[in-house]
Amino acid sequence: MVSKKALIILNKLIKVNPARLYQFFKVREVVNDGVVFGPIAIRLDGVNFSKALENFRKPRDLRVHKALLEAGRALAERFNALIIYVASDEINLILKDVPYGGRVFKLTSVSASIASAHTSLSLGIPLYFDSRIIKLNNIGEAVTYIIYRGRICSNNYISQLYHKIVGDQEVTPPAEDMLNTVINAGILSKSYDWELLGSCIHWGLRLKYGINPITNRKKLVLRRKLIVKNTIVDCISNLVNTYS
Repeated sequence: MVSKKALIILNKLIKVNPARLYQFFKVREVVNDGVVFGPIAIRLDGVNFSKALENFRKPRDLRVHKALLEAGRALAERFNALIIYVASDEINLILKDVPYGGRVFKLTSVSASIASAHTSLSLGIPLYFDSRIIKLNNIGEAVTYIIYRGRICSNNYISQLYHKIVGDQEVTPPAEDMLNTVINAGILSKSYDWELLGSCIHWGLRLKYGINPITNRKKLVLRRKLIVKNTIVDCISNLVNTYS
């Protein structure tokens, strides 16, 4: 069931102007096969997922989301991403240090291959992703980018619920109006936070017993681990805290 915190975040998120952010980030997409330096975002979009996943629950299926999270974990480890934001059929990476010498072709081909392979294996059907790179000037723009993608994905979810209630219409009303209709119909009470706001994968620390190679004795050491949280705010907070 959707939490009060998620609804508060959603109400703030839908006030963001997606058209303006679309124009801002569209011109940042890297369209050549040259070299790029961090920070960057890599966005992986599912190719024709609506048809490929026609036998899965609409508009969101937990099995699909878990498969994307599994792919996101693999991408986080391979690319040492600062954070991974997973929502709808998207996997978004934020990188500060860019591997493969920043070669655009290598970044897009490897990231799409990893996402496609892990998601296909998890769900047992062939699925494919395309990959694009968005150049960012600083971590502040990374935060704005995550807000932008969260706005798009949450709007798509609300829109699909809205049209289930009222049917197809020539003109889709503003997000606030659709949200009010969905809430009043009681449908949103059956949703979960990850359906509305996606999930965040980021690095954290854990204590673990290790073996001192010199003394051969056990000792507690700090190790990095990947953490999954079901709200976009965790991605934003992690970015801000890392570079504040």
